[in-house]
Amino acid sequence: MDGKKEYFNVQELKSGMIITRDVLKNGALLIKEGTVVNDEIITRLKKAYFLEKIEVKVSQAVIAQSTKEAEMQRVEETFKEISDGLKDLYEKFGRVKENKVSELRLFAEKILKELNSIEIVISTVAFKGSGNDPLYRHGVNVAVLSGLLGKWVGLEQSKVNLLIYSALLHDFGITKLEKKFHTKQDILIQDRYKEVCQHAKIAYKYVDSIDYLDKAVSYGVLMHHEREDGSGYPLGITGEKIHSFAKIIAIADELDVMNSDPNYIDKRGPFEILEIIKEKSLNKLDFEYSKIFLEHITNYFMGEDVLLNTGEKAKILQININEIAKPLLLKDGEFLDLSKHKDVYIKELVLQ
Repeated sequence: MDGKKEYFNVQELKSGMIITRDVLKNGALLIKEGTVVNDEIITRLKKAYFLEKIEVKVSQAVIAQSTKEAEMQRVEETFKEISDGLKDLYEKFGRVKENKVSELRLFAEKILKELNSIEIVISTVAFKGSGNDPLYRHGVNVAVLSGLLGKWVGLEQSKVNLLIYSALLHDFGITKLEKKFHTKQDILIQDRYKEVCQHAKIAYKYVDSIDYLDKAVSYGVLMHHEREDGSGYPLGITGEKIHSFAKIIAIADELDVMNSDPNYIDKRGPFEILEIIKEKSLNKLDFEYSKIFLEHITNYFMGEDVLLNTGEKAKILQININEIAKPLLLKDGEFLDLSKHKDVYIKELVLQ
């Protein structure tokens, strides 16, 4: 079998490693040679307080998985760093006269560099949400997703840069409202809705005043809550009157908000959220952009493991874009077509 032998502490063991020498404690056999490490084996060794290093064979698959985990952690740290920088930039807006474009450019360069590893970025952002940071990390997530969609719809590089600027700044106006509005995404705030609606105009005023910044950036900020049927704000405009940057940011914004709100995730699961994006593309979100977004993002989840609401694990084999929440799965060596099992749904992705 391919792989190399190494020695690991119990805490360092990974599922898929193969134990190559009997594990003994006080002369008693704990784990037999040839056993494949899994969560149960690791738990058993921890309960036995086994402290010596264990000889295992590490397959290429395990090495690849460990590499992916390390890369995901690195990307997560990069996005956290940008979130902190974005907070600092927001705080300086309007009171410090300096070249803010240079800071935006630096953030965009870091994001664009990470977009070269699309699978890692999607695993890190697409269904993770912005957690307890509905303003700064949310801004970074929306910028990442907007950048991806901008590339997928064929925007030239210079426009993708500007789109990321706009996405990073799209919720700046929230910081100029009462602090109680800083703790929840603007889409979800029902109390004092009219006041919250002003944040797009407030942000537009600040962003539009930045010297040498393309007007497309401020238009994206102003219009990111406009909707195709005219039901959005602050202008209530429709269709072609909405700037393309705003159309893209709207899709990214909706996705991250739903993935950050436990009420959506607990009740619907990640693929039901993609279904909502598809439904909204019929009259709220741009249809073509939404279609491109959904087609691309679902491709990256082929072969991924998922946890069902039944508590069972399965693997995604095929996703029908017309029924995203009900893909074809492989469970215990057999096909499971969720379109034929209305009470079974994907609770979460098992992204390692």
